[in-house]
Amino acid sequence: MKLPAALVLCLALAAPAAAQDLPDLPGLDDLPEPTRYLAGYVSVSGGQALPYGGHWGDKDAGFKASQFAGLAVSKRVDELLSYGLEADYAPSHKNRSVPEMGFRMFALSPFVKASFPSDSAVYYGVLGAGIYQWSSPAYTAGGTRYGSASGSSAGLSLGGGVSYSFLFGTRLGVELRWHHVFNVKGGGLDMGATDTLNAGLTLTYGVWKDRAKPAGGS
Repeated sequence: MKLPAALVLCLALAAPAAAQDLPDLPGLDDLPEPTRYLAGYVSVSGGQALPYGGHWGDKDAGFKASQFAGLAVSKRVDELLSYGLEADYAPSHKNRSVPEMGFRMFALSPFVKASFPSDSAVYYGVLGAGIYQWSSPAYTAGGTRYGSASGSSAGLSLGGGVSYSFLFGTRLGVELRWHHVFNVKGGGLDMGATDTLNAGLTLTYGVWKDRAKPAGGS
């Protein structure tokens, strides 16, 4: 029993001397900077745009849900924030009481986004404000021909979602967004303010860039 105890004591005394012979390890400040950095994101989205509230979302005389598609490009500021420009298009809202009557909505909006990583998930919130362009093509109902209508209005959007790692360095997420258009009026069509909920999937690709080399560097 005495031999193992003596061996442990010798090893303990030898450890500091051996450590003195090790080369100095680099500190964090001495490590080289990464040669690439995450500059921004490109996102595509799709799902359902559901009108609700007022004449726009009336269950009897309002408009039905439409599929929508979106594209967004953004620049990363830091770990939390990014900002960019997004476009959304919902092409096929149909009136519930007059099925021949269609309605289209296109939005172009600057936005800011705050992201909150948590393990494998990234939770985020989005706030946008921009121009919403709408149109109602000409149609015939009950033997009467009705002309087209169109216009534009300011609007805003607010929502959020969660994304997870997917294929080839992308992230796939689910998102819910509220869109509010302040005034849909023109060409004989007057629905006032409209509210729409967009629910769908979002696929995001991170854009990486090479860091600029310092002046005089090789």
